[in-house]
Amino acid sequence: MKKSILLISHSQKVTDGLKEMIEQMQKSEDVTIFSLGGIDGQIGSDPMKIIDAVDQSKDAEAYLVFADIGSAVLNAEMAKDMLDEEVQKKYYLVDAPLVEGAFAGAITAGVTDDLTQIIAEAKKAGQKGWS
Repeated sequence: MKKSILLISHSQKVTDGLKEMIEQMQKSEDVTIFSLGGIDGQIGSDPMKIIDAVDQSKDAEAYLVFADIGSAVLNAEMAKDMLDEEVQKKYYLVDAPLVEGAFAGAITAGVTDDLTQIIAEAKKAGQKGWS
């Protein structure tokens, strides 16, 4: 199953670095990573960049969306509302830390098509277990 991982942040450097880290560790042809941070090299986020990424990966059967804070989260939600109803059903807003969650989710997505497991691993990734 084709899956797209959408990385959304106010910083393009954050999402570019995370994309690079994931792609060095995960080589599945079933997973495509999109770096969607910033706006024209500046700080910010844009729901239209998210829509464009979804349009570029029409063959995906799932869109796993990871965002960091504030308007990046709001823009991820707004983008979902702007998508066709059929695509919305495949668009998952993953409530997990951007870096740890997206990394764990992407690695897991490379070895399984079980969306419940992928999302669970992403959510669990932020737990350090330090005491």
